[in-house]
Amino acid sequence: MRRILTSLLFVASFAGSAFAADTVSGPSAWHGYLPQCDAPGVVARISEKFAYQDAHIGFTGLVIANVDGMRERAVSAGGPSLVDRRYCGATAWLSDGRQAEVVYLIEGPKLGIFSIGWHVESCVAGFDPFHVYDARCRSIRP
Repeated sequence: MRRILTSLLFVASFAGSAFAADTVSGPSAWHGYLPQCDAPGVVARISEKFAYQDAHIGFTGLVIANVDGMRERAVSAGGPSLVDRRYCGATAWLSDGRQAEVVYLIEGPKLGIFSIGWHVESCVAGFDPFHVYDARCRSIRP
């Protein structure tokens, strides 16, 4: 009986240290789940979402020609939420030559092992006619 109890305590202490390693916050522990703000896949998703929105809601004929000045504003990772978030901002150059602020949020992984990959929510300031993201994209800012 003593051997069984000792074995269980050993296994429990090992499992506890493994869990602690998974919950440590910091750049080395969590930033690997989320792509950087300037990752090509992230920029492509921003452009695709803007094109879809314009084709179905805006009807301006505009597309994002280029995105530059990508910068990270904040990271929310390793906290009580199961979803890590990277808040970013950039400048979008539209097909008519105008520029607009882009606010975007990269999220992932959602619900641990039941999710694959990451997700991007983006908002181009001035092109959200129904204020889905509130005025000036406030709801996806840090």
